[in-house]
Amino acid sequence: MVKLTFYGGVNEIGGNKILLEDSGTKIFLDFGMPFSQVGKFFSEFLQPRQCNGLGDFFEFGLMPDLKGLYREDYLKHMGRKPEDIDYQGVLLSHAHTDHSAYLHHLRCDIPIFCSKPTYAILKALNDTASGSFADLTDITECFETYMNTKGTISRKNARTHPEIRRDRKFQIFEFGKEFKIDDIRVKPFNVDHSLPGATGYIIYTSSGTIVYTGDFRFHGRRETKTIEFMETCEREKPDLLIIEGTRIDEESSMKEKDVEDEVSTVVSKSEGLKVCNWPVRDTDRMMSFFNAAKKLDKKLTISLKQAYLINLLKECKDAEVPDINDENLALYASRKSWGLIGSDWNKKIIGEDYDSWERNYLDGSICYKDVHDSQKEFMFFCTNFDLKELVNIKPMKGSVYIKSVCEPFDIEMEIDLERITNWIGHFGMDLQKTHVSGLK
Repeated sequence: MVKLTFYGGVNEIGGNKILLEDSGTKIFLDFGMPFSQVGKFFSEFLQPRQCNGLGDFFEFGLMPDLKGLYREDYLKHMGRKPEDIDYQGVLLSHAHTDHSAYLHHLRCDIPIFCSKPTYAILKALNDTASGSFADLTDITECFETYMNTKGTISRKNARTHPEIRRDRKFQIFEFGKEFKIDDIRVKPFNVDHSLPGATGYIIYTSSGTIVYTGDFRFHGRRETKTIEFMETCEREKPDLLIIEGTRIDEESSMKEKDVEDEVSTVVSKSEGLKVCNWPVRDTDRMMSFFNAAKKLDKKLTISLKQAYLINLLKECKDAEVPDINDENLALYASRKSWGLIGSDWNKKIIGEDYDSWERNYLDGSICYKDVHDSQKEFMFFCTNFDLKELVNIKPMKGSVYIKSVCEPFDIEMEIDLERITNWIGHFGMDLQKTHVSGLK
């Protein structure tokens, strides 16, 4: 008999953690962060503590307290006894935080099934993030010690003890090709979403057929993929459908191509700097801005993190990304630490402002001086965290801020928007908006 338990994703945005049990086999459908519940207790400046292992997450109901599921180093640090693995896998629909962020907390020997682009995005996050909970594609064991040469105890780290870093057990599938988890048959399908690699699943269990859609839409660059998935589901006549419903009552005829056209119109009318804000991993939206830049012969800047992601995704046939060497694309290095980029300091000293993975891109990057000196030529990618760069760029009269992200859906996002609006007003920029959702 099949049993489904919903540990998240019900009557909330995100947090999908759906446990499917069938004849002793236990599979999670996604393992994401519940935005609304997290927002009740935590914020950007008040985060759960890694030093408390899983305790803060259990305390506030962010994750279920289940045996045989979580990292052994965290359990040990909490004073819990070792637990045998009791789960056979996670079917990951895509790499957005609300579906994947809490993979960090899982044992590294639980298989994670996903598409190649989804793995690439997770790896980019894993390799470039600076927070405490960034272990997504590998695990660096915490709270380990050793006896040093002085005969005293020291803490292990990955640099001195590389053996504490272990790869997670990812199983990369091909779309349309069936695979098995014990006796459960699974067929994955590519669907249209705001990032590549999004997957819908048809799952064949002992009690019937289940469809899990994950997030999908019909108005992006892979509309036909979603249609193919839906047509297959119709033919399969599933016994149970698990589907997202965040925007089920909204109607919009706007497509991703319309966003591209609107961006082109706004950019063509601007006489100054074009400041562009879109979700950092939304490569479909990146392509919309990039195509507009090509059409108007402007240079679109992207961050070094986005450059790292593009280099991983270019090997994925299911992902559409710009050529990192295209003449209409520029890699932008923000000021960090001492803020020496663009100065005449020694190259080695400048490089010490950046992480090792970033240094590989510095020789081919530009900085605030380049944008400041040629503002009319640039479309400057700017997340909320990059607004500080505008202090040095100093947008000229006639500059525009193009907001291409969703409208706020909680108080914290409303406060963020008010703060961003203050920045836009301070620099005298015109605010323009264009966006279509990642969801249906």
